[in-house]
Amino acid sequence: SIMGVVSSATGMGSASLKSAYLDQKAPKGPGVYKITYRGQLMKVGKASDGLRKRFSDYYRGQAGGTAGLKYITEDNRDSVNVSWKECSSSEARKIETMWYDQAKQRGEELPWSDRR
Repeated sequence: SIMGVVSSATGMGSASLKSAYLDQKAPKGPGVYKITYRGQLMKVGKASDGLRKRFSDYYRGQAGGTAGLKYITEDNRDSVNVSWKECSSSEARKIETMWYDQAKQRGEELPWSDRR
């Protein structure tokens, strides 16, 4: 068990992008996530095809229409952090919108988000 990082009760957790992928800390199921870089919230998103797969795609630079990929490079990927909440795909859509709206209300710019 990974102490402190992942709470299986809530399905929430956080890790570096590298650790979420390489150390398999992120769950395989669907959910929502936040990406931070140097302390700034860059993007909120949902991963219907699974959180770990999404983080793996980001870390390995796998293109495929996933917003945010063009911003994560070999130069900065080890400084990228992610947090997530595992939930159903339908719930993920609602939470993603809520997190996005809350961030915008706080004045966050979400520079890696494709939503406007």
